[in-house]
Amino acid sequence: MRVFIVILGLVFVLCSPHSTIASEVGVGVFKTIKGPVFIERNKEVTPAKVGDKLFEKDVIVTGKSGSMGAILRDNSILSAGSNTRLTISEFVFEPAEKKLSGIVQVKRGTITYLTGLMAKLNSKAIRFMTPTAVCGIRGTHFAIKVEDE
Repeated sequence: MRVFIVILGLVFVLCSPHSTIASEVGVGVFKTIKGPVFIERNKEVTPAKVGDKLFEKDVIVTGKSGSMGAILRDNSILSAGSNTRLTISEFVFEPAEKKLSGIVQVKRGTITYLTGLMAKLNSKAIRFMTPTAVCGIRGTHFAIKVEDE
């Protein structure tokens, strides 16, 4: 229980809008990378590495044998399998100000998501969008597969 309280306290400090650390943290961090995984940011494509930060508007692309796992600032877990293309369109996690919003667009491929603190505070704050559907979070764990057109 003490560990949970310490972690929760750190999350609130890091997510404070007045904290310079929060702006450097981004929305999450890569924890696992297998095979080719790339980040498209500001019209540049770079290979992703474990420990790289994720930011709003980042596009994550996995190759034919690529996969990745990331932990987002609210302690949610986002994983993507091979041939996946997704965009973190929006991610606002400022619980002290009740600003909670997450939008992920999945263009193709397979993702799994395990909810974190944001979904516990407001289950309607997170949405996953695909070319043909929108998924709102009402549970704790799910998978989405988007076929190529």
